[in-house]
Amino acid sequence: MKIYDVSIGLHPEMTIYPGDPEFLKTPMKAGESYISALSLGTHTGTHIDAPAHYFPDGKTVDLIDFDNLIIPVEVVTCPRLPSKKYQAVLFKNAVPLSMEIAEKLLCNGVRTLGCDALSIGDDEVHRLLLKEEVVIIEMLDLSGISDGVYQMIALPLKIEGADASPARVVLLEE
Repeated sequence: MKIYDVSIGLHPEMTIYPGDPEFLKTPMKAGESYISALSLGTHTGTHIDAPAHYFPDGKTVDLIDFDNLIIPVEVVTCPRLPSKKYQAVLFKNAVPLSMEIAEKLLCNGVRTLGCDALSIGDDEVHRLLLKEEVVIIEMLDLSGISDGVYQMIALPLKIEGADASPARVVLLEE
């Protein structure tokens, strides 16, 4: 089995969505050991959006079903569309999804969508997907991944009440 880490590493010079807080890591000594203080936005690096990102009463990231985070996933290079077989899709060389494509994916039963871009789509696309509790994973590193089917494990930090969380995402290939 081969394991691919498709997460973006967190570091001070990393690309962030315009207007989001910058990533800061401050090392410090704590007695005889060393620790670091972190400052970052919930949408920093590879991250998972929850419905609470757009809906104040929406499900928060700590309540996302594991069935949508540990799941077979199809990786497709844009502009190709996925087959209708899988409930999770990751878009490589992603461009923002149009409402038409987002609606088509919903009709095909997709429950988890990811991309290697800063955003899966505009505000309207986010609202459509998150209203249906589709898990959105953004800022993946799919550069070394071939199109195909993998087992995905995408785990956000368990930040209670949060609209999103950085995540470590791996793909397993048999």
